[in-house]
Amino acid sequence: MIGKLADMFRADEFVSSSAVFPSIDKDRIEKELDLKKVGKDRGSKNLPDPAATSLDHIELKAIARVEELRRRGLENFETNRRVYSERLNRALSARMLVETEANDAKARFAQDVTRWKALMVTPRERVQETYRWRSRFRQINSLEHRPAKQATSWPNLIGLSLLIVLLESVGNAYLFSQNNPLGFLGGVMAALLVSLGNVCMSTLLGVGSRYINLSGFSRLFWKLIGLTYVIVWVAFATVYNSAVAHFRDAVETTLDWREAGELAIQTLLSNPAGLHTLESYILFLLGFFISIVAFLKGYHSADPYPGYSRVAQDVVDARNDYIAYLEASIGDLASHKDAAVEALHEARDEVELHIKESVDALYGQKALHSNLTPFLGQCNIAANYLIAVYRDANKADRTEKPPAYFNDAFAFEEFVSPLADESRRKEAEEQAKEVAELVKRSVQEIFDVFHNSVSEHYEIDELEGTFIERARDKNFGVEKSNPEDMQSPALPAPGARA
Repeated sequence: MIGKLADMFRADEFVSSSAVFPSIDKDRIEKELDLKKVGKDRGSKNLPDPAATSLDHIELKAIARVEELRRRGLENFETNRRVYSERLNRALSARMLVETEANDAKARFAQDVTRWKALMVTPRERVQETYRWRSRFRQINSLEHRPAKQATSWPNLIGLSLLIVLLESVGNAYLFSQNNPLGFLGGVMAALLVSLGNVCMSTLLGVGSRYINLSGFSRLFWKLIGLTYVIVWVAFATVYNSAVAHFRDAVETTLDWREAGELAIQTLLSNPAGLHTLESYILFLLGFFISIVAFLKGYHSADPYPGYSRVAQDVVDARNDYIAYLEASIGDLASHKDAAVEALHEARDEVELHIKESVDALYGQKALHSNLTPFLGQCNIAANYLIAVYRDANKADRTEKPPAYFNDAFAFEEFVSPLADESRRKEAEEQAKEVAELVKRSVQEIFDVFHNSVSEHYEIDELEGTFIERARDKNFGVEKSNPEDMQSPALPAPGARA
């Protein structure tokens, strides 16, 4: 729109006031026409005739040269006067153009607001749906009395498991290094493999054992599965760590690790509790302890009640998504608002600038009029000067009296131009004020729409139906809870405004 305003006020035919009225060089014209010589020649022949009553062709030629310059000056004068007038006339058109742009800007912003509200429907519904499902999940499973435990992320769970593996491996490395062909390095490798199997299996069994916490007769099958996981873990931890301890005992008996493995299986089956060295008992106890730690870590990797952590996390994710959408949408809406306001301000400044130039042009028109009269007078003086040079030379060589009109002065036809209309300056200035007021109102309306749109968004507690109205201290602006409301709050339905 700024380009349209600039084009509207551009005056391509404007001529600067310093070049409107050309200068008239009388001496140069006199030399070019050689008036003295021509006057003497015609005077010696007593021309023009003493009885002549009109200007001869020499005088008319001189006057024509001045008239040519006079006509050029008057044409420039009319061109500039028209340009000045058109500049003032464009003030009304400019106001209408700004008014159109203001309406378009408000319409575009209203469209952005509508699109923004539409985009918020999905995240808003997701907050309501996840919250309702969490409430229903709590009700079905009698979990209203406590919040869900946040689930441990898989990277954290794996990292902690590896840390436990590392700690157990360090403790077992020495016990496995004895009689190992590779020495301490072989002991570390053996301890690492043993610990990895112990921790991984115990952790997975701990995760599965949470099904034992399910409530309700319809979930009896899954409770039995959870109980099965617990029994399997007890059996695994006991048998696995006993086998490792018997293997340690067998290493003391034979130097061949392959034979030690076969011997450990035999002794485990024949005499499970029979260990021969203190180190083997320590190995069994340490392994069983690590198995308990890994099992509990798997059990507490999420809420003990299966599915509760996921349901609670869905609510948190929906809230975060809603906040992210809201922040991004408000930011995008604010940028559209700023762009619309900036465009209106630029249009206002452009119109004010050009209307000011138009008002200045009115005074330029007055200056143009003030220079017109001297120019017209100069044209008359120049014409009379040229014919006087010719007549004086003519009279000097005549033997007869000159024509009587030689004593008459010449004057061009009077030129009358309308004066500048002072009332139009006031009209142009009024248009500038109207444009400024129009832009001010439009900007205020855009700001009102923006603030109303932002203030109308739903708070999360309103979407979830847990909004509690609080009284405000009018003196200090501090929010105070109403004791009566806190005792028995009336909660609106999910999605309802309080």
